[in-house]
Amino acid sequence: MKKRIAYIINHSAFFYSHIFDIAKHAKKKDYEIKLFCGKAASKEMDNYADRKLSINKIKVSKISFNSSTVNFANEIFGFLELVRSLKEYKPDIVHCASPKGILFGGLACSFLKIKSLVIFNSGMGFLFSNKLNIFYKFLKIMYITLLKLIVMKHKNKKIIVENINDYNFLKVNYKLKKSELSLIKGSGVNLEKFSFIKKNNSKIVLLPARIVKEKGIIEFIYAAKSIKSIYPDWQFLIAGAIDYNKKSKLNIDKLKILNDKNQVKILGYVKNILKIYNKCAIVCLPSYREGLSRILQEAAAKGLPIVTSNVVGCRDAIIPNKTGFLCKPKNIKSLEKKLIELISNKNKRIRFGFNGRKLAEKEFDLKDVIKKNLIIYNKLINNEK
Repeated sequence: MKKRIAYIINHSAFFYSHIFDIAKHAKKKDYEIKLFCGKAASKEMDNYADRKLSINKIKVSKISFNSSTVNFANEIFGFLELVRSLKEYKPDIVHCASPKGILFGGLACSFLKIKSLVIFNSGMGFLFSNKLNIFYKFLKIMYITLLKLIVMKHKNKKIIVENINDYNFLKVNYKLKKSELSLIKGSGVNLEKFSFIKKNNSKIVLLPARIVKEKGIIEFIYAAKSIKSIYPDWQFLIAGAIDYNKKSKLNIDKLKILNDKNQVKILGYVKNILKIYNKCAIVCLPSYREGLSRILQEAAAKGLPIVTSNVVGCRDAIIPNKTGFLCKPKNIKSLEKKLIELISNKNKRIRFGFNGRKLAEKEFDLKDVIKKNLIIYNKLINNEK
């Protein structure tokens, strides 16, 4: 009889971008798989992901919790709905990711006595990357407490982290054994699909990220305005969902005020990001925090030099001064200075890009990430016996 894996994620777009390839290979290895996810944060992103999952015959169950807002009545109803759905599916393994997916998936595992639990800690989320008011500080305390008292007490679990900072944080704060943690650097990149750009005469700087404050959108726009007064022939693009429903989102009116003279071209959600990578010279991500940025892994694979913030999950994805530059977080002048250093030196861009591809081949290969996840599944199943 096939072993069953239940993937529990905030929304289907995240599953498609970060976990789909792992799930697809698990299916090939004779696991039965099903995705349980909440409501869309971006309808455009989720609609595209849902079509791709349908084409690949991935079963999906939409649960009525919201990935990016808090309404206690809705959350309780959504959690109970998830528990009921999991009870019917009877998974051998629950693999959960994203903050609410981890909380709900972990709690459901405890209540239903599901034997194996995988937690993919892809980042610490909004509660750890933004200034919080009293309400959200309370939510953060409650979230950590529930993880500590219930979720992390599971007897047969593996927590996957993407950077050493999160590894140490989880180990200390949740009193985890080394055997319960696994450091896997990111979700991996298909190195054949994201092939190296050999010739590059582009004059485009790209920020590929959702239009939310913590991705450094505001800093990027202000830096671009200043740089274009010196290098008017360079273009600045943002490729990411504008309709992402999150407390820190930047709506269209706010963007119009920031980008008053259209110095930055805002593309919205781009289904095929490869086409954009192929046309650009520099990838920029002035994020406030990441798990281990998939964007930066993809940029490295394409051989594109990088400017990113000196924060967890960004600095872990580059070799400073070899594949990219680190700027001070939330600092427009620092970001501007590092971008100009690459814009003004084509040889440095070429050298950084070449080094980035080598880094991707060594550390970000999707095949390695898939293999490590399948080993985790097999070990947890064997521990059940």
